[in-house]
This record gives sequence, structure tokens and C-alpha cells, in this order.
Amino acid sequence: MSSGKAIASILREMALRMPFLDRLHPFYRELIDAVIGARAYKHVVAKVGNANLAVKAIAKEAITAVRTAPDKKALLDARRMYKARIIDLLNDLRPELEKMREIVVFLRKLPSIDPELFTIVVAGAPNVGKSSFVRCVSTAKPEVAEYPFTTKQIHLGHIFLRGDRVQVIDTPGLLDRPLSERNQIEKQAILALRHLAGVIVFVVDPTPHSGYSLEMQERLWREIKEGFSAPAVAVLNKIDIATEEELEKARAIFAPIGEISTLNCRGTKEVMDYVLQKYYVPAALEKLRAAARGR
Repeated sequence: MSSGKAIASILREMALRMPFLDRLHPFYRELIDAVIGARAYKHVVAKVGNANLAVKAIAKEAITAVRTAPDKKALLDARRMYKARIIDLLNDLRPELEKMREIVVFLRKLPSIDPELFTIVVAGAPNVGKSSFVRCVSTAKPEVAEYPFTTKQIHLGHIFLRGDRVQVIDTPGLLDRPLSERNQIEKQAILALRHLAGVIVFVVDPTPHSGYSLEMQERLWREIKEGFSAPAVAVLNKIDIATEEELEKARAIFAPIGEISTLNCRGTKEVMDYVLQKYYVPAALEKLRAAARGR
């Protein structure tokens, strides 16, 4: 019954190749929990992994039945029974195999984020220009369009500085509502803010074009500043179309470190130079001092 051995081996390998949740960085672990569910993930991996033992047991019983068959009819019956039991097992396992396929597709789409690198997380309401900002300042090429929720998942870009790398993360747009009411897309942004951010750049649209008022964006800004340990700075976008009255109102609320137009990347380099000098450089120096002390 060599087919049983092959099937058992395949099932075992499938289970072992799945990441162990407890060994993952908290960002990835909580992301899987938010999108898939930790219990559902563990159930799928465990059932597929345990199925290899069931296949081996079925094959072992079938081999015994074949070897002790008194005649040809009994031998054929043993083989038919073996095949039927294997088919039943795989049919029973079909929902878990389908779910595992979905999980693998999801995991393959995740960016290869290095939690040890200094990370700039770009946040804000939907359609305020986050993706365009990230595209202006880093290697990332996220999809950009003039409608909300273009960013369906986290995108990763890099800035290269004298042999070092800084990560820039474009997060899905956040809405002004409690965490418990946020969808899976928004929760990805929350996890990036919580676990990865060395600094948060909050992009503001002072115009009505995003569809989100300054009042809503202010509440979100306040929530980010109060709810996360990483420092946060605000940037005003769309200065190419904003009126002076709109800009003045936004300046009074957000005290921005810069004003930009992501349409042509105007002002984005100056903003990033400020952020890197104020937040990345001290962190990099402290990392070097810590390494020197450890020698």
C-alpha cells in the first residue's frame, strides 16, 4: 500500500510547513488571528497533521488484511476497503484542505517585514493620499486610485541609507470607530501601528475630496497619539488643490511638520528628511551604542 505512505507523507509535510503561531513575531501572530482566527488556524493545521497518522493506520490494517487473505476475493475486498477508507478520510478533510490553501495564499501575499528594522508607518483615513506618499518616498509601488479602500493590505517599501534600510509601510485606511467594530483591513493597520512603528506619519486631507471631514480625521489623529507608544507626526496633503482657508484650519488642528502634494511628490522629500533625522538617526545611534556595549 505505497499510496498510503505517499499520502501520509504529503499531509505531514503540509502541516509542518505551516508557521507555528507561538514562534511568530506578535505582528504576524496577531495578523493571522485577526484575518483567519488563531483557533481556526490551529484546528486546520492540527487536523491535516493528524490525518497522516490516520492514513498510516488505515494502510497498516490493509497490509495485514492483504497478507492474511485466505483467497483472491478476500485480497480484493481488502484493497477495495483500503481505497474506500482513504477516499472517505480525504473527503472528510476537504474543508480543512481548502482552508489551508486559502491560508497559504494569504501568507504568501504578506510582505517580508523585518521587525528589527526601523519602520515608518503611514496612517490616516481612507483616500487621503497615504499610498501616493509611500510611493513618493520609498521603493514601494502600491496601487493608487481616486476611491476609498484602494489599499486592501499592507504594502512595504524601503529607504536605503548608507548601507542601512528603513522600512516604510503603507497601511489600509482607518475609520473613526472602536477597534471592536473595525474590519479585517483596518485591523491590519492597527497591528502595524502597535507592533512595528518606530514613528507614525499621519496623512491629512484638508479638502473635502477624500470624503472624510477634518473633525473625523482629528478624532482619528487623537486616537493614534493617545493609543500607541510610537511618536506620531502629521502631514498635510493635497496642498495643490486646498484653499488657504482649508489649510489654515488644518494647521491649527494638526500642527503639521510639513505640507505636501503627492500628485507630484512636492514636499515629500523634506518631510522624510525631517522624520529620518529626528527619529531614525537617534534610534540608529542607540542601536550602535547597544551593540558596542555588548561586545
